[in-house]
Amino acid sequence: MSANGSGQDSTDAKQEDGPQNSAGSLPDSAPMDVDAKPPSHSFRYSLSFPSMGQCIIINNKNFDKSTGMNQRNGTDVDAGNVFKVFSKLGYKVKLYNDQTVDQMMHVLKAVSEEDHSNSASFVCVLLSHGDEGVFFGTDNSIQLRQLTSLFRGDYCKSLVGKPKIFFIQACRGTELDGGVETDSPEGTTKIPVEADFLYAYSTAPGYYSWRNTTSGSWFIQSLCDMISKYGKQLELQHIMTRVNHKVAVEFESVSYSPGFHAKKQIPCIVSMLTKEMYFFP
Repeated sequence: MSANGSGQDSTDAKQEDGPQNSAGSLPDSAPMDVDAKPPSHSFRYSLSFPSMGQCIIINNKNFDKSTGMNQRNGTDVDAGNVFKVFSKLGYKVKLYNDQTVDQMMHVLKAVSEEDHSNSASFVCVLLSHGDEGVFFGTDNSIQLRQLTSLFRGDYCKSLVGKPKIFFIQACRGTELDGGVETDSPEGTTKIPVEADFLYAYSTAPGYYSWRNTTSGSWFIQSLCDMISKYGKQLELQHIMTRVNHKVAVEFESVSYSPGFHAKKQIPCIVSMLTKEMYFFP
């Protein structure tokens, strides 16, 4: 049915000739009614499952010398905070440290092949170095899409129609955001295989992502703080808006490296969710 409820969808192709309807007969496509109550519909993902689901954390801190990547000090703080926050929400959390590309693929492929019929959702938190569209294992890089696509609807059937949420703490390029001054008064139907995903990136496309070597990354700090405060009150995208605000307003880089001081950051939320996601019934 068309979005406006009338007419029908068609392709831009030559129509084949077919038999004409006999005089006085109803066309085959005539609408039919049934005397039944229309099915109810909810714009909220159901949590009526035995489990909230799994939360997989991949935490890459130490990298092979051949990669030229520095050690990611502070990432263990991020991983610990994520573990605690999502455990409290009822997720079964599994942490994997210092994973090669092959190991990451093995872990996520194995999870995607499990039966998630008793789970309401799936969460994956990826902590590593990165570049635009690229995520680093300890030995090499991989296209981020190769990891996330394992949970598409045509691959992971038991998560069809359920939210699949990825939080990605990694650089997406080498640009730096110098910020700008602002005045403020406060200071079971057929669905696309790419549906029901939410990708929460720590930074906008093309930019560095900042991490404090003692307290962890700005994004994960803010994510865990906002979920802890509002996870039992607000819908996920409202929470993520508050994460964006916290990162944008409360953080600014302190660095002795030339050109890296007093820089800002804004997370980037890409949603293909089709319903509202709450962490509480």
